[in-house]
Amino acid sequence: MLTYKSTKRGFLTVEAAIFLPIFIVGVLTFAYLIKFMAIQERVFHAFSDEARALSSEAVFIKLKPLSFESNLKSRLYSENDTQISNVDIEHFNYLFANGTYGMISMDLNYDVNVKLPISFYSPLPVSESLMFRGFVGRTMDGENLGFDELEKEKQSHLVWIFPTAGKRHHEKGCIHIANEPMETIMTSSIRRSYDACKLCDSSNIGNGSTVYVFTKSGKVFHRGSCNTVDKYVTSIEIEDAQRKGYSPCLKCGGG
Repeated sequence: MLTYKSTKRGFLTVEAAIFLPIFIVGVLTFAYLIKFMAIQERVFHAFSDEARALSSEAVFIKLKPLSFESNLKSRLYSENDTQISNVDIEHFNYLFANGTYGMISMDLNYDVNVKLPISFYSPLPVSESLMFRGFVGRTMDGENLGFDELEKEKQSHLVWIFPTAGKRHHEKGCIHIANEPMETIMTSSIRRSYDACKLCDSSNIGNGSTVYVFTKSGKVFHRGSCNTVDKYVTSIEIEDAQRKGYSPCLKCGGG
């Protein structure tokens, strides 16, 4: 007579042989997905941070900011090394009207070079989109403009005024404004060029906030409440200045 003997150990061995590879692949896939999400979050943070800087400078940059894409690419490759590739900006529209003038939109496409256990998922294509309003300080009707249309736009004509003193508009080099603090928007460039004022503790002012600098003689940036900021100057389109009742400076001709 034939007899069969089965053991629990034999069943466990068979089950381990079947399920252990599946478990290992699952764990590795989960680990790679976490890495993928970390890279995606880091890229989107840099993307939104550069977009925030672009927004804060829109009041000064009326034409297409040609350096935005190259600056973003340089930052992304620097922060992520070989973990991403094929970075590209598409559908870039700058200062268009979408219910409100001054809108900016763009798509960011790139590949994440994470080699998942399932090989055909590598590299993984990612697309991010942003739409936000530039800091332009006014609203007006307009059309959605792309790169080609923006290149045809005329240069803006900025003049300088004292919002809290006087009703004259000046050119940038006018003697009346040369030694006065200039109102500007905090950017990474301002932070690199100037030190924080110790009197008003301006070190923790974030990008996009209003600050004041003495472009001719100062080396620090100030809050508006700083004792060194008495009256200040700011730039404005000449059409806006005239509409607000400003007349040309008798010394410099008004710009």
